[in-house]
Parts: sequence; C-alpha cells; structure tokens
Amino acid sequence: MSDARLFGEGESGSAGARENPPPLPLSHSPALVLTLITFALAAVACHAAPTVAPTPTPRLTTVEGGIAEIKFDARALVLDQRAAPYYTIQLNEDTALVGNNQQPISLLDLRNGDIVRAEGQPTGRDAFRAVKLTQVRATPRGIASPTPSATPPLAPTPRATPPVLAGERIPLPGTLLIADTANNRVIEVNADKKIVWEFTPSSDQKFAAPSHAFFTPGFKSVVVTQSPNHQIIELDYTTRQIIWTFGEWGVAGADGAHLNTPDSARRLPDGRTIVADVRNCRVAIISLAQKIAAQIGKTGQCKNETGLLAKPNGVTLLSNGNLLLTEATNRRVSEVDLQGKVVRAITLPVVVYPSDAQLTRAGNILVAAYEKPGRLLEVDWDAQIVWEYFPRAETERLDRPSIALELPNGNIAFSDDYNDRVAIVNRAGKILWQYGVTGVAGKAPGYLNTPNGIDFRAVPIPAATLTAIAPTPTRTATPVATETVTR
Repeated sequence: MSDARLFGEGESGSAGARENPPPLPLSHSPALVLTLITFALAAVACHAAPTVAPTPTPRLTTVEGGIAEIKFDARALVLDQRAAPYYTIQLNEDTALVGNNQQPISLLDLRNGDIVRAEGQPTGRDAFRAVKLTQVRATPRGIASPTPSATPPLAPTPRATPPVLAGERIPLPGTLLIADTANNRVIEVNADKKIVWEFTPSSDQKFAAPSHAFFTPGFKSVVVTQSPNHQIIELDYTTRQIIWTFGEWGVAGADGAHLNTPDSARRLPDGRTIVADVRNCRVAIISLAQKIAAQIGKTGQCKNETGLLAKPNGVTLLSNGNLLLTEATNRRVSEVDLQGKVVRAITLPVVVYPSDAQLTRAGNILVAAYEKPGRLLEVDWDAQIVWEYFPRAETERLDRPSIALELPNGNIAFSDDYNDRVAIVNRAGKILWQYGVTGVAGKAPGYLNTPNGIDFRAVPIPAATLTAIAPTPTRTATPVATETVTR
C-alpha cells in the first residue's frame, strides 16, 4: 500500500492518501472409537500424513493433556498432542462434527474443553480415517485410557481444571508477520512480543518500504509488495534471500511486465501470484515465469462499471477458490471467481476509504477504514453492521488502520499505521495485546514505524503457558439487594 507520510503524498483528514509431524504411533490392538479432549485454538499449518497400508491390529492412544490445536488441511484434522509429536485423522468426505443435539457444529466452536469422539478405521501407523466426529459434552480435562473396548472410558485427572483458552488469556495464539514499512523491514513477532524472524535488506538488495507481507502456502516463503517501488518479491523464509520478483524496481508501468502501486499480493496454491495493481485498476494473476497470465479489470480503466475495477487495494484468496476484492474508490467489496465473474458484492456503509477486506469465520466482511479517525467494521452481505471498533477518545483513536484479521480465537488483529503499532482487540472493544508504542516511531525492540500489512501464523502453545494461565476457581458472588428507583 502506498503511504502519504512515507511516499510524499499529502495527508488528508478522513481518507488519508493511501492508494492503495512425526506422528504419535498407533500401537497394536483394534479400536474404532477414539476419545479426545480438545482445547481448540488455532492450528499448526501442516499437511495430512500420507495414507499407508493398514498394519495388523493397530490401536490409537492418547496422552494426558489433551489437544491444543485443531485445523482442517486437505480434509484432515490435525491434532497436536501437546508435547508432540503429531498424528493425523483423515476425514471421510461425508464426515460431520455434531453436537449433543445432533446438529452440525464447527470445529472452531470447540473452545472450552469439549470431548470429541472420532469413529473410523486406522489406516496405518500414523493415520486414522474418520467417518464420524461427535461432540460428547463440555468437561474439564480427562484422560483417555487405552482399551480394546469400543468406547474407552474417561478417568478424571486429579490436576487443576485446565484453562479455558479464551481470547483474553491468549490474545495471540501464534505469530504475526508485520510489514514494518518505514523501517524497511519485515518481522515476525510472537505472543511474548519477541522478534522470531526478520528480513532487513543487505546493501546489494533493492528493497524499501514494504507495504504488505503474506506467508505462502506451507510457510516456506513470504510474498512482499513494495508499493512505491512497483515491485513484488518472494523471500525464502530460511535463507532470507529474494528468490522471485515481478515488476521493475522503481519503475511504474501498465504493460505485462510492470505494475503501478501494487498493494496486497498473495500466492495461489497452483504457484501463481495475485496482486491488486491499484493505479492500473486491475488484479493481475502472475505466473512463476514472471508473466501476467490473466487479469481482472481493464488496465487503466478505473470506473465503477461492470467488468472494471475502481482502484482495487485488497485481494484475498477464499477457501472456495474465489477472490475477495476491495475497491477503494467506490467502497465496494466483492467475491469474484478467477475469471472475474462477480458472485456477490456490496457497497460498504459508513466507511470512506476501505482497505483490505477479509472474511470472518461467520462469513461476514471485516474491513479497516483507512481514515483518521479510523475504525474496524464487520458487515454481513446485506451491508448491515455486525460489529464495529471505533474508539472516539483522543488517546484511543485509530490513525489510518490498513488491515484487520480475525484470529482463530475470535480476536481481531489490526495494523494501526500512523499510531506505529499492531494491536489485538476483542469483540468487547478491549485492547488485549500490542506491539509498538502508540504514536512513537522507532526500530528498537518493541517499536515500529508506520506498520502496514500483517499476516497470522498459528503455532503450538507451550505447555508452560497453558499451566500459567490456568484460571482460579470461580467464586459464587453473594447477591446484593439494589434499591428500586422510581422516576
């Protein structure tokens, strides 16, 4: 994303100037039902273990402590058995998770220590093919005792009640990748506010003012846009070397080899890259061979008309393979397929300059208003406001936030660009976590300088952390009579 303070454009009052695992072994002896304890947060991003030929009389076993992460990945349910290693349950196409009332529920709804029973057939030493997942009941932690019977009994643990992994106790269940724009770097920060990864260019690398940074599928690299320099690069996560580029650094253009103020760029599963090419009013789909293979919108035709885009400044890949597009000029968010056919679209209410819309788990649109004062807005596809974070107090106002992401625990992470911070707010409007000092630009640990794009990666939560945040027993409050006031 381009940025007024950084790139020489004038600052405005409202809209601003932006354009923009080893597996846990299956032992031996048959069992078709596995009882598991789940404290569902987010997931480690890993692929399902490959299905291999069944071994004789296998048995799934569990370990005390339960499960901390759950995630669908290629129709697999990946279960982290706390101290690791991992094992995988591969889901049947007809598998559904149902609750006590036999109504379907989402895995992400399992937040308070629910027990899940998985029924199916072991397919090898490290995999189990499930045909049914049932939420049995909400309960404190138990121990699943290995048994050859169909349903292993649960023995209660004498230890303290496990923590409810609510968003307030663990605001950030993973790490945040931050494009620290004015510091000319990309950093990854963990929940303890430690920098765990950083890319700062060497003297021979052309790199400045990163506007967005997103992990590629598998987290082996990072795609970074440099809006004012009209280029996208890919960084190898391990070596921190630039391994792919598109666009001529420092040169704006509208042909098949150039970009003009590119904003968010993401890698597709097939290896191609999508980018919101803001001032060319197109979304370009770029091949690994550095060619524009296709595009949505017509280059240079920035209009609110069918088939055209009005300064697109956000593009996100959805789980169904479609794209979520944000257009700044006409305040429109739309779902389109890769050929540009509009599936659905809305014009956003109240927002003057929308930025980088994302979908929530509920299927609503979450968007940052790149304005001063700014706001975060969640709306449904009827353009009705579902949730809003719009602090009015002088010391709490947002200053041109550019992106907001819903985390797996329901919290919202966002970049508050000109307040020099990245923060996490809950649905009650309480700031739970922050990296950067509000209104103070810097590069020392704990400081940022006009951060712009962010991305999230789920990581296992250390067992020590889970112990540390275990809640104290709830005390029953004594009712206090209140006086009735007659008006």
